[in-house]
Amino acid sequence: MKKKYAAILLSAVTAVSGMGGVLPVSAAEDGEITEIVWQWPSLGSTGSGFQAVEDALNAMTEPDIGVHITLEPVTFSELANETVLTVSSGEQLDLCLSVGTGVGNLVSSGLIEPLDDYIDNEGKDIKEKCGSALSGGYYGGTLYGLPNAYVQGESYGYLARTDLLEKYGITIDENKLYTMDEFTEIFQKVKDGEGENFFCLIPEATSEEPLSRNAFEYDKLGSTTASGVLMLDQDFTNMTISNMYETDEYANFAQLMYDWAQAGFISKDAATSTEDRNTLLQGGNYLGYFGWSTPGGEEATEAAVGMDLTVIPVLEGYTAGDRFQNILWSVPITSANPAKAVEALNYIYAHDEAAWLLQYGIEGQDYEVIEKTDAGTKIKYLSDNPQTLPYYQLFGVYGDRLAWPVMDPTPIDMNQTIREFSDSIPDSRKSPALGYCFINDNVSAEYSAVSAVIQQYIPSVNCGTVDPATNLADFQSALKAAGIDTVIEENQKQLDDWAASQAAE
Repeated sequence: MKKKYAAILLSAVTAVSGMGGVLPVSAAEDGEITEIVWQWPSLGSTGSGFQAVEDALNAMTEPDIGVHITLEPVTFSELANETVLTVSSGEQLDLCLSVGTGVGNLVSSGLIEPLDDYIDNEGKDIKEKCGSALSGGYYGGTLYGLPNAYVQGESYGYLARTDLLEKYGITIDENKLYTMDEFTEIFQKVKDGEGENFFCLIPEATSEEPLSRNAFEYDKLGSTTASGVLMLDQDFTNMTISNMYETDEYANFAQLMYDWAQAGFISKDAATSTEDRNTLLQGGNYLGYFGWSTPGGEEATEAAVGMDLTVIPVLEGYTAGDRFQNILWSVPITSANPAKAVEALNYIYAHDEAAWLLQYGIEGQDYEVIEKTDAGTKIKYLSDNPQTLPYYQLFGVYGDRLAWPVMDPTPIDMNQTIREFSDSIPDSRKSPALGYCFINDNVSAEYSAVSAVIQQYIPSVNCGTVDPATNLADFQSALKAAGIDTVIEENQKQLDDWAASQAAE
């Protein structure tokens, strides 16, 4: 795709803002083939087998649904920018990908189509496979994004090196939820044995998720903590938005981080370190870190760091709406045929072999099947460095992930385990606001100012470098001065209106 320049952006957006579905269509009549341009997230290049995969996909879709797909490689880190530039310049793009951003910016800019008219027909398999995850694609009560089908919630815990737990005689009960006081005891025991230059946790310095979301349950309501959260740790029916940074729970978290830093459990340079957490863990001077304890997470981290790890559970599985906005496919307004675009996306949910093809390439060229049972299929890449394969797709964005084969050495029944975990999350641990997404247009200046304040203060809180007895009050005052109360008031109004509309349906 030719190079596009930001200078054309404003005028081009205006020019195409009302053009959804009216570009020249190559498949207007029955029997013809519709051309669909579909973003393909890349690491910056494609292998020699890329075209073979595209051809194999079209060998399925052309006879089955009358669609020819052109996969458009886009560097993963440039997905958002490239979507804006492509659509703004009027180029055909039928399926675009948002990762970790939701669809709010694309909707506000008028760059993507509403999908409510397509989901029940062209997208029926997406709707069936995704279940409550579909709630993450709504913005202002309208469906704009379609997720992949995967786990319906997350549990949280601490990933600890098994060898050190065994060394110090620490036995973990996997059926128990551990308190922060118990972690203090564990950390102290290991720290005393390992010495001054050994640390017990690796904070995510710039993350707005307290203790990597292990501190308490909450829902960011399709936005960030700058617009408030639903505190769910005591009541999953709560519909009153709070300033998380003024809650007792956050104050307790801030004090805990300071106490742990004073005890030497956190490195003094944690707030400024840019090292990946797995890299630090591999270095041998850390016990572990807080993160997901959802099935599959432990195995993935073990493979990444080359160590046996033990999960110490903290929070049971729960569902917050913001977790369904991580991966969303949308149809841009420059789509030649929005209905066919949704049908093409739906195809990989209805046909597992198509999703496998896009994710893993071609059997015998890129991977081999090493085990197949009633529990699933296990495969292995045909190279120790899969980036050298003819086709390699790093990012798991296609179709029903729980219908994929698992990659060796993952247990062959892992997808079944994850599905059982998802099904075990009760309605009583699901956010009451699934499907709601805050629109910050009316308070965009305040929202930006609050976001900047949060990024200014949270590294010192997350890493325990400043005493919260004084620092937290300064943080809270700065948030108020930036306008957080105004933002939360607007969010609460929208949430109340959304809840009323849901009750009326």
